Amino acid sequence: MVGTLMEARGRTTRWEVRIDPGRCKGCGICVAACPMGNLRLSDSVNGLGYHYVEWSYEGTVGPCTGCTACYWVCPEYSILEIVEAGREGEREV
Repeated sequence: MVGTLMEARGRTTRWEVRIDPGRCKGCGICVAACPMGNLRLSDSVNGLGYHYVEWSYEGTVGPCTGCTACYWVCPEYSILEIVEAGREGEREV
């Protein structure tokens, strides 16, 4: 929905989700919350022994819209920030 609103305003934004894999405990809550299917559990494990979450811009439904659903539901604060590509260090959530 956010992406649709931005496109309607004549602006297309490429969003990036920054994740700290070392904090992730692989609960999958963010995976279930992502409406575009941009998150999945990795085949690899982190230092804690958990399959951590990985993000990709193109999900199973479509590109990341920057909705921040993953950020708000993560109980371990593994989702660090959602930013516009090219805008390093600027918090968007």
